[in-house]
Amino acid sequence: METNLVLSLGSLLAAASMFYSIHKDSKKNTEQMADLKARVKHLESKSEQTDLTLQELLRSIQEIKVALVKIDTKLDSLEQEFNRDRDKQAS
Repeated sequence: METNLVLSLGSLLAAASMFYSIHKDSKKNTEQMADLKARVKHLESKSEQTDLTLQELLRSIQEIKVALVKIDTKLDSLEQEFNRDRDKQAS
């Protein structure tokens, strides 16, 4: 009878130990999951900020391109005018 009692107590201790271990691991996993969720949220926020900055840079680049085209057009016009004046003076 004592052997059965010792085995039963041993089984109860093993079950309690397993329950504690599972609970401990579960709590640790929950904390890790919360930490990962916070990191993901932070990275998503940074990603959105980066996207907005890139869009702003692309708009600025587009404006610079337009300005360069205008400058190029004006330079071409001035060059043609200069060549005409030079040809008139040479004649």
